[in-house]
Amino acid sequence: MRRAGGQALLETAIVVPVMVVLMLGFLAILIRIEAQVELETATSLAAAAAVSAPANSQQSAVNAEDTWRGTLHQYVYLRPGMLSQSCGAYQPGQTVVCTGTATLDYGQTPMGLIVPGPPIQLSSTATARGSPYRST
Repeated sequence: MRRAGGQALLETAIVVPVMVVLMLGFLAILIRIEAQVELETATSLAAAAAVSAPANSQQSAVNAEDTWRGTLHQYVYLRPGMLSQSCGAYQPGQTVVCTGTATLDYGQTPMGLIVPGPPIQLSSTATARGSPYRST
């Protein structure tokens, strides 16, 4: 009986750290996926905002930038980078292509203790087409 108790303790001592490392690894992957999804959402919303302004208007670039930054400000570990200059004034019926970048910094999360290394650069591209019947 006594030997079986020692065996269970040894097995627990081996399995628990392995399970904790696996769980933390899955959490790190989930943070990376969440950051990419958030960047893609912000870029898609920026493209949609750009074509919501009147054609040939600088307001479309302002709408795109405001929407993009406003969407990304929710997460402290995801720092907005640049939104492409092509995400702005458009002609009626033209496709607007927005490319946005951001930096994922695990150091701003509790995972910073587990995931060493420099911040990760993320990129996303989205398109939106303005109506050919939209006024200028």
